[in-house]
Amino acid sequence: MERIYETTIIVNAGQARADKDGTLAAVRGLYETEGAEWIELSDENLGERRLAYPINGEATGLYLEGYFTAPADAISRIERRVELNELVLRQLIISRDVKGHEKMKDYRAKRAERMAEAAAAAAADDGED
Repeated sequence: MERIYETTIIVNAGQARADKDGTLAAVRGLYETEGAEWIELSDENLGERRLAYPINGEATGLYLEGYFTAPADAISRIERRVELNELVLRQLIISRDVKGHEKMKDYRAKRAERMAEAAAAAAADDGED
């Protein structure tokens, strides 16, 4: 039986800056090789950040958030494949129920709406000066 999973992935920021689309494709491929099907994968919410401590000599990382479906037995294989890959610095995978996934989508949509309104208000304030 397939389940919905949420994942947060930290990838090498230098490689991601050099080829962001290639980085996303490589990460997708790591999961898809083991039978995962992506619902969503994005760097829009967190983006590039300074790490609390260096990981494999890297001080910054690009944070990716995503949702995917996969058989339960595929998760250990995905984790192992990612551990062996130099692009991914860290990952966390948690199981989500369908309601949890829908709630998260609603929350992100509302947050994006608020951010757009705030940006529009700031632009209007700048235009008045």
